Amino acid sequence: MDYWRRSCAITRLDKVNNQNIRERMGITLNILDTIEGKRLNWYGHLRRMPEERWPLKIWNWQPPRRRKRGRPRLSWNDGVYQAMQDRYMQEEDWQDRRRWKLGCERRRMV
Repeated sequence: MDYWRRSCAITRLDKVNNQNIRERMGITLNILDTIEGKRLNWYGHLRRMPEERWPLKIWNWQPPRRRKRGRPRLSWNDGVYQAMQDRYMQEEDWQDRRRWKLGCERRRMV
């Protein structure tokens, strides 16, 4: 947002919120949508990897010890599955690269 603020010549002292700056500059995506898209991109790449690749082995690895008490922390997979639900993507979509790429690019508003 600092870049967009400087482009508009607005400082934090002017007390203009980020949403107004996005509207002035015509920005439709925010940083969280971009991060989700990159995360989904990597997930699709990971699922299409051959079995002997290290990233896929590490993704499938289960630690030998038990988890601590209390509410479990959200894992990377939880974030991926939540982003897939938000974009109305199915688990099997990663097999069709074209369909997966369309889902990763932007949030589908229905």
